Amino acid sequence: MPRRPIDPAEITVGQPLRFNAYDVRGKLLMPLGQVIGTEAQLEKLLEHGLFYGSEEECRGPFLPPPPSPLALVLEARERLQGLLADPAPTDFPGTLAEIAERVREACRRNPDVALASILLRPEGPYGSRHAVNAAIACQLTGTAMALEPVELAATVSAALTMNIGMFELHDQLVALEGPLSDEHHLAVRAHCRLGVARLRDHGITSAAWLNAVRDHHERADGSGYPGGKAGEEIGRPARLLALADVYCARVSGRDYRPPLQPTLALRWLFLNEGAALDERLARTFIKTLGIYPPGTGVRLRNGSIAVVTQRGAASHQPVVASLTTHDGLRVGSPIRRRGDVEAHHVSEVVDLAALDIEVDMQALWGTDAVA
Repeated sequence: MPRRPIDPAEITVGQPLRFNAYDVRGKLLMPLGQVIGTEAQLEKLLEHGLFYGSEEECRGPFLPPPPSPLALVLEARERLQGLLADPAPTDFPGTLAEIAERVREACRRNPDVALASILLRPEGPYGSRHAVNAAIACQLTGTAMALEPVELAATVSAALTMNIGMFELHDQLVALEGPLSDEHHLAVRAHCRLGVARLRDHGITSAAWLNAVRDHHERADGSGYPGGKAGEEIGRPARLLALADVYCARVSGRDYRPPLQPTLALRWLFLNEGAALDERLARTFIKTLGIYPPGTGVRLRNGSIAVVTQRGAASHQPVVASLTTHDGLRVGSPIRRRGDVEAHHVSEVVDLAALDIEVDMQALWGTDAVA
């Protein structure tokens, strides 16, 4: 197959590559469809890149790659925000189904990126972001449990709509400092049943979906609301959603408190709330997300600060990439670490934001994290 140097007119920063680019030895430098992110990448391609193929292949119609898993998550958030803010949506069931499909597809294509988005992409309105985060946790845990497709779909849909009964109030409560007023307490305790009523008004008829929204604040020991149900009185979708709701709320910051580190949030699910939440389901939930979920900031035994990129085969040894050297110097590109090297084992969890360390998800996960 003919090869030739890449023409500067064929590549542009911010645009996807129209062909696979190789070096002189035939090693792939950048795959078709990857966005050229920086001038440095463009210069490297012009200096070292070769195009293998015919002129017709290069000049032919370019089909843009499908949205990345991260882009699917962010799009789901944006679309959900618009849907829940609309008092009279034209096709609520159909639009919600499209949003749920984006969550499912992101989790199917790269579950680690989907989980990392919960920790590393905290921007946007809290209500819709929290709902999509909880839907990701439900989708992955439900898949690990081999739930029937209908039950899993109802659980994910319930996660996306669990707070529709207080959508207008949700972001206000997140920013509120100090205790809730009596009026706020009444609104919060009423939102489950109000949510069911709104969903019915929007054409939702699935009993599993509606029951999960109604019961996601019920607790196994009977301490929850609105009905004070206990144990098996609470359906499995509601019990799974309760775990996802609590975890995702705790790892998200508030105006009045920083986010809880994911390892502590997961420990709370099991140790501190064992009587209130489903203990057996909590074990599966924690095993699915991992002791160190992707996106968790950690310090390695060699002293470097790293971020978890993948749940490892051994839960206590995730796959990580260092963001600093052992003595704290920032590195230009993340350094992939081998999990079988003792110096690269996790010694403690750290707060990356408190250390003023920003994480470039695309640098860690490549095209799967193109926003």
